[in-house]
Amino acid sequence: MHKYIRALICLPFMVACGNHQTTKEVMDVTFEGDVIVINEHSPILRQIVVQKAHLQDFSAEFRTVGTIRPVMGKWVEITPPFAGRIVKTSVRLGQKINAGALLFELSSSEFYEAAKTYFSTQSENEVAQLNYNRQKELAANGVASQKELEQAQSQAKIAQQEYQQAKAALQVYHVDLATLQMGHPLRVVSPVAGEVIKCDITLGGYAKEEGGPLAVVADLSSVWVVALVKEKYFGAIKQGDRVEVYTDAHPNKIHWGNIYYIGEILDPETRSLEVIVACDNSDKELKIGMFCETHFLSAPTKAIMLPSTAILQEQENDYVWVELAKGRYVRRKVETESAIHNDEVHIISGISEGETVVTEGGFFLNL
Repeated sequence: MHKYIRALICLPFMVACGNHQTTKEVMDVTFEGDVIVINEHSPILRQIVVQKAHLQDFSAEFRTVGTIRPVMGKWVEITPPFAGRIVKTSVRLGQKINAGALLFELSSSEFYEAAKTYFSTQSENEVAQLNYNRQKELAANGVASQKELEQAQSQAKIAQQEYQQAKAALQVYHVDLATLQMGHPLRVVSPVAGEVIKCDITLGGYAKEEGGPLAVVADLSSVWVVALVKEKYFGAIKQGDRVEVYTDAHPNKIHWGNIYYIGEILDPETRSLEVIVACDNSDKELKIGMFCETHFLSAPTKAIMLPSTAILQEQENDYVWVELAKGRYVRRKVETESAIHNDEVHIISGISEGETVVTEGGFFLNL
């Protein structure tokens, strides 16, 4: 048998009858466990508005700030690998170039030594390999000893390793080994296609290794927007979602992008993640270093949405009142989406489709 606790709440109704006034008890509330039962004659029922929960299209959205950055691999700072004098220039500021295009030629004693080492090790390797092959033939015919064969093999291995090391040292600087000649200057080329956006190359000038980049080549037809997304929005984003980008320079223009990467390291101070948005920049309106506003829009999904007035709070928890039948209500804890859409709240868990929820007047049930 249910245990009933009866609460009498009196609402005054002023009835004019000459100079007399009367008060009438009009509300009767009982509790059946966790269920609140409201008497059908109680005026509180007229204050309660309910609606059935149903699935509808929902796109989570929120706004945050971001910074325009170049796409990784499409921005290259050209620094001279050796100290030397610039003897030829081939580019100008703003010029569009292809990958492998000559930027300048550098006369450097260090480069000459590196080229000399390459040719020397190449020759020594060829001699060592010929000697090893000859010793293999002699050993096969019983003319050479096993010791002589092993020595030739060891020398050939060392010579080949030294040659490969010298070769790799030049390939780092994109040196065309097929056309390399002793005494020729180093041809510094661009490893990427793009536009020369910085050029401090001076014919006859002396370049130092630690002097900073002489040129910057970048492909800015697309850029990255690095946005800071708060922890409470992590569940509302995923790779590939659309993002609107706005700048102060063009406040009424939308630059569209898509989430390219969601960071894995949370900043402990801002409680934010870096989210990279890839944006088309064919019009060149997004400048590197520019601040912007990002509007995240998740792909549409089916979700339960309730008016924000349905959500009540107790300490750190959200809850709603669910109508079991007319006049019978139970409190239900819910998990909600932090992003608010058109004065509605996305219900993540706690409510199922078809349940009837109190959307207005729920605070009258907090007895």
